[in-house]
Amino acid sequence: MILYENRKELLLNVIKWGNNPFKKFVSTGEIKEDLDLVNSRINLIQKIKELVKNETNFILPIIGDIGSGKTHLFWALRNNLYYYNTIYISLEYVYKKLFSNIYSEFIENLEMEPLKYVVNQLCDKWGALERKFGFFHVVDIEKVQKFAFEQLVNKYQGVEPETLKDVINGITIHQLDPYKKIEAERWLLGELMDAKELSMLNLTHDLRKGKNAYLMLRILVENSKSGTILFIDDFGKIISIMSPQSEQVEEVFDPSWLYGTEVSPNDIAADKIFNKIVQLQNIEGLRIIITLKSKESLVDIRKKYSEKTPELLSSIREPIYLLEFKEEDVYELYSSTMSKFYESIDNTEFTKAFQNPYYPLNKRILKYVFERAEGNPRAIIKLLIKIFNEIIYSNESIDVILKDYENTSN
Repeated sequence: MILYENRKELLLNVIKWGNNPFKKFVSTGEIKEDLDLVNSRINLIQKIKELVKNETNFILPIIGDIGSGKTHLFWALRNNLYYYNTIYISLEYVYKKLFSNIYSEFIENLEMEPLKYVVNQLCDKWGALERKFGFFHVVDIEKVQKFAFEQLVNKYQGVEPETLKDVINGITIHQLDPYKKIEAERWLLGELMDAKELSMLNLTHDLRKGKNAYLMLRILVENSKSGTILFIDDFGKIISIMSPQSEQVEEVFDPSWLYGTEVSPNDIAADKIFNKIVQLQNIEGLRIIITLKSKESLVDIRKKYSEKTPELLSSIREPIYLLEFKEEDVYELYSSTMSKFYESIDNTEFTKAFQNPYYPLNKRILKYVFERAEGNPRAIIKLLIKIFNEIIYSNESIDVILKDYENTSN
């Protein structure tokens, strides 16, 4: 009994030092999230994995309310789909520089060695293995570049010659010109370059230029051994741009007074985003997952496809719905997170140390959390963070602190 009570006191002391087991929970695509999947969502991941494995070039809508765990789903997919380059983009923040942002995320996740492998294979395909003269392997870069241009200009019809030459030069100089390799590598990685640096590489633009970023992304994705999944969060942004004014605002200002009834700036912006998404669908092997907050948003998106590109309407798969947590999911999430917490403080024996498996909370409190949050995963996490912060910062005993949370009738 003394040992049991001592362990309870030790755990509380560790927590009161400022260690909140749930403080590492995040809901962004930039910071890695390690929360495990609850049982009710494992089948959902399996369903997506099967689709990714068996099909390419689709758009899969994920529909869920705010806080339902759409971003957490991204990390779960990334952790489960080891052989795919899974990248995250939030349309809410990067839609104005979509291609360059996607390329940056792609390169960051691909890493340098796989990138070098792909560009090396491309150069070999374009004739880099041929010897220019004599016994030694001296490559005719201009010949390789010319051959590459002749190949790609047919494959990527409609691409501006200047854009195509930039991409070919960046790849071939990196592989075949040892004196300019470092500068060319900076270009491949998407770093900003001034006019002098670009001129030295015989390039016109760096990869801030959307057309360059798109073509480079397309070539790398289509020639990469690993498949690529693009997870576009906040895809409903395109809908909000199409119709951002509420009725109240329209009474004060109607854009048609200035821009006429046919085309408004919002229509133009929405069309630009839509056209970029369509361009992404032209990339062979690229699987696109989008998140939406409602079924109505999906109806609007399907309508836009019907009007603009009806041939691509069939690429939009039936949506997957992120339902709210079940009560059992809260117990599972709590236990899993506490186990990870015990590992982080190097005290895994706490996992089975207490008669109450949910110590320092209990099942009544977790039931209260579930009911108060109405099953919403984000709200559940926020409530758990709040409770543990009270344990950390309050001078009251643990029983007093938790008393208000044990009334499940609230």
